[in-house]
Amino acid sequence: MNTKNQKLNRRTFLGVSAGLASAAVLPKVGQAATEAVESPSASLPVLRGYTPTVSSAWIPRSAHEQALNLVRQILDEATDYAWLKQGDRILVKLAMNSGNEFPATTDPWLLKCLVTILQEKGAGEILVGDQSGVADVHWTRDKQRGASRNLCKSTGLLGVIEECNVKPIFFEEEGYDAYITTEPEGDHHWKKPLMVSSVVNQVDHIIFMPRVASHLMGDLTSGFKLGVGFLRDDSRREFHSGGKDFYAMYEEINEIPEIRSKLRLSLTSGRKVLSVLGPDSGTVTEPEHGLIFASEDLLANELMSYAWLQWNREFETSSLAKLTKGNVHRFRSFINKKLIEKVWDPADNEEIAEMPVFSAGNIHDHPAILNHMRRKGGKPAGINWKSINEIADSSISTYLKQQMKG
Repeated sequence: MNTKNQKLNRRTFLGVSAGLASAAVLPKVGQAATEAVESPSASLPVLRGYTPTVSSAWIPRSAHEQALNLVRQILDEATDYAWLKQGDRILVKLAMNSGNEFPATTDPWLLKCLVTILQEKGAGEILVGDQSGVADVHWTRDKQRGASRNLCKSTGLLGVIEECNVKPIFFEEEGYDAYITTEPEGDHHWKKPLMVSSVVNQVDHIIFMPRVASHLMGDLTSGFKLGVGFLRDDSRREFHSGGKDFYAMYEEINEIPEIRSKLRLSLTSGRKVLSVLGPDSGTVTEPEHGLIFASEDLLANELMSYAWLQWNREFETSSLAKLTKGNVHRFRSFINKKLIEKVWDPADNEEIAEMPVFSAGNIHDHPAILNHMRRKGGKPAGINWKSINEIADSSISTYLKQQMKG
């Protein structure tokens, strides 16, 4: 196991402070959180014939620079590229909540691999970017604080973008009015229309590049939560004020027609994992064999991400890290309220809804995953996991299969 401390931003500092200050009550809170409850996903119908594919490869630690061909094989198993025509314009949506390096953000090595492969396939202009989290970047019509471009540089991603001769794009730079009004298809939890970067209407295809990481408020940050980067700051305020609907609201961003109709693929790096705390810092694990995976199905990507996060938490994370950093999530409502106060300065009498504490347990019961399956009408009959190569320790594959099975 390789543990690395990354710099704290304001959001993480609030979380750590809350956890340390309240450490004395952790056993009592933990007891309540571990009471047996019925699995909400157990009652969902099984969608016969719905067996989404996720493809993957194991990459030995520090051997990634020689693994471009493995990435090609992963993508070939995940998609037939029927959606890609010569000269099509593609947006590669990064995970760049902060300026911290991978796995706090997208893997620069994997970004270079993806761009190389897309260029080989005949893609036209490739746009690469994001809008970072409000703890570091907050642009309104009248005020500007921080810049995603600067954070992209510190992550090492901007250097890759420039090296590959593709176009960097940072949504806030387009201007406060360069956002469209939209809403998710079907029933949803948003009380107001979403304001989403108009870049979604300027491209033919969207590809997500998540990382695998813990999150103070969401427990997991991967493909589902990547949609937050498209939001203007006033819409980010809305879902941070959503209380129990927080998880459903960020999952539903990906259900707006402008994204859903163009999202072709997710390509995720699990070479390293931010196993506890997060989203920007915490304990980083680097297993002997890292996992790279891709899917055309966002749920399949999310389940693989969560399963791999859980394995890294259980087998690669120290007991001390799990006891201290791993318990901070119990104060997610406090942390969220402090973030809202810091960024948006709400009125003194404004009541901010509480966010529920949940224990990961069955990964299908995560509120965002559960919301996705309910909207879809049920859960998968199974996940079609195509592994390009095998890992010597078969117990790892068995663990991931069991997690994804639910």
